Amino acid sequence: MPRRIVVVGTGTGVGKTWLSCALLRRLQTLGHTALGLKPIESGVTPGADTDAAALAAAGFGTGHGASPVGTLPYRLPDPISPHLAALRAGVTIELPVALRYVQEQESVIAGHASPVTLIESAGGLFSPLGPGISNFDLARALDPAAWLLVAPDSLGVLHDLTATLLAARSLGRMPDAIALCRARPADASTGTNAEEVARLGIGPRPWLFANEDAAELAALAGALVR
Repeated sequence: MPRRIVVVGTGTGVGKTWLSCALLRRLQTLGHTALGLKPIESGVTPGADTDAAALAAAGFGTGHGASPVGTLPYRLPDPISPHLAALRAGVTIELPVALRYVQEQESVIAGHASPVTLIESAGGLFSPLGPGISNFDLARALDPAAWLLVAPDSLGVLHDLTATLLAARSLGRMPDAIALCRARPADASTGTNAEEVARLGIGPRPWLFANEDAAELAALAGALVR
């Protein structure tokens, strides 16, 4: 079966989709059959661009019948936390449903060369999906996988990474890699945060992506897909 990469974040609007799409494109140039999925997405309105569609286009894509966006298990209209969007839509998010969707999509690429599935979560690693469940539980359900934690290279990221990593460590499952992105306007901390994460002992020095650097993406892909 395909190897899995689960992309999670310290919050929303941190660059998960941008980096996921860049990584999917690079994986394919490296000879992988890379499939991008987002089984749970809020803020989905008729005619609007969606993260799921962007991932499908960057990876193996709808043109191959691999990721029919219309069959996503949870397409929620309100642009709010997935649990609240689901509540307002009268829907209960169930992890087995999301997992089954991923497995069904993976079956399409299972026979292709070096298959990889990238699954992006909605919101932060601990954003709730319902009572007692969060994206952390979704990521755990998708194991075995490599977890990539994405955060913005901007003011406040040291706190957000510290809090996220402390919570993950307490639950016994740490991310396998951390990446900082230019998802927000540059500030006085931009460009220094990756080094400070390591210097302060918050975590290993994150990968840093100010743009779609082919060499860095290839190196990250190699670290995630072994």
